[in-house]
Amino acid sequence: MKNKIFLIALVIVGFMTSCKKQLDIDPTASLSPETVGPLDVQKLMNGVYDGLQEGNTSYFYLSYVAEDLSADNLAYRATFFQNGEVDNNAILPSNVLVARYFNAPYVVIQRANDLLEIINKSALDAGVKNSLLTQTYFLRAYAYYKLVTLFGGVPIVTDRSVVKVPRKTADEVYTQIIADLNASVAAGGIITDSKFASVEASKGLLARVYLIKKDYANAKKNADEVIASPKFALSSDYNSIFAPPYVSTEHIFKVVFTATEGSNSLSYFLQHPSMPGGGRAELPVDISLVNAFEPGDQRKAASMTQISAPLANPGWYSRKYQDPTGAAAHPYYILRISEMYLISAEAQFLTSNSATDAVALGRINSVRTKRSLPALTTLSLQDIIKERRVELAFENTRWMDMRRTPSPTNPAKSMATVYLEAKGRTINDELYPIPQAAIDVNDMLKPNNPGY
Repeated sequence: MKNKIFLIALVIVGFMTSCKKQLDIDPTASLSPETVGPLDVQKLMNGVYDGLQEGNTSYFYLSYVAEDLSADNLAYRATFFQNGEVDNNAILPSNVLVARYFNAPYVVIQRANDLLEIINKSALDAGVKNSLLTQTYFLRAYAYYKLVTLFGGVPIVTDRSVVKVPRKTADEVYTQIIADLNASVAAGGIITDSKFASVEASKGLLARVYLIKKDYANAKKNADEVIASPKFALSSDYNSIFAPPYVSTEHIFKVVFTATEGSNSLSYFLQHPSMPGGGRAELPVDISLVNAFEPGDQRKAASMTQISAPLANPGWYSRKYQDPTGAAAHPYYILRISEMYLISAEAQFLTSNSATDAVALGRINSVRTKRSLPALTTLSLQDIIKERRVELAFENTRWMDMRRTPSPTNPAKSMATVYLEAKGRTINDELYPIPQAAIDVNDMLKPNNPGY
């Protein structure tokens, strides 16, 4: 019954994010899309957001710092060996964490597909419909973004069919992402709270995707449009961006949690036990990131804490995912306005190829001066990438930045490739493997990524 949806089931999924109850749903309780009202659809919308929170699978929260661990921002210390494989860039197709990073975004995608069909067939007020479309297209696009950045080409599913489909190329996935984000913008929903996806969030993700695609004109255009929005502004207090109550003019989009949900355990893996809220000291900060901060940069103390002996496991630990109560109620930070300034600066610099480009310098210096640093007078690509590293540390952008940026020591190779080769790895290890468990279910996912 393709035109039917089991409303009760999806409402329960939307609200009961921490209670995994098995329910027998009576098919006679299903509703046709034409009868679904605004309150019903909003509950289904909650279910899509729930997929971003945990994707119906444990440890999905670790995917929000997977890029930092693959790159040089985080290190592996403890006994959860699957994190060690990610840190060592030697991931096995049987890695259970990576399997969850692959499966969970498809929960978001399938729920979004269901909801889009319902919205488009429902007799909803235009304002309600546009708001829902803006959010749903963004969330589907972001789920595909999480997939393509880690795994490369993946299957694209845009309807409610449940069938085996082959992988598409990475370029085709990016094309789908751009189409969804443009549809989100075109819907024009009015959304003012950063815990909900918005037109500005879609433009922000478009800016990031276009930068990856080396379409610098569109990257700058979208970033500048978000910068021009009165909704957002750079903060002079960097710590406040990530501290309770997690409200800041810097946030474009964040995935929020409540204390009753308590399913965001990033702080548990990232923090030292002695820090407010506790932790297990699994993923300390890589010393190269500690050394990347300039003297006087307020971001260092706001981003990390040094734990000294005689406490066990001394070192530096992230404090961006703070919840002093230990309730795991801190957000995932997806898009911030400072990144738009840095995207605009990079796109402008790469277009002009001028170390003294006034526009590019103006954008990066807007960020630096808010972080208590002096303005730069000349600019290089590595200056911008370094600024991104310290500004966006532990916000899941570093590995892609390294993959897309030429190495300063060998411009014929990416920073990521040079980093991998220094560890005895190869360019093949820039992508994660398609999980063997997924291939066992869908043999059309073969062949795996090169090297696996």
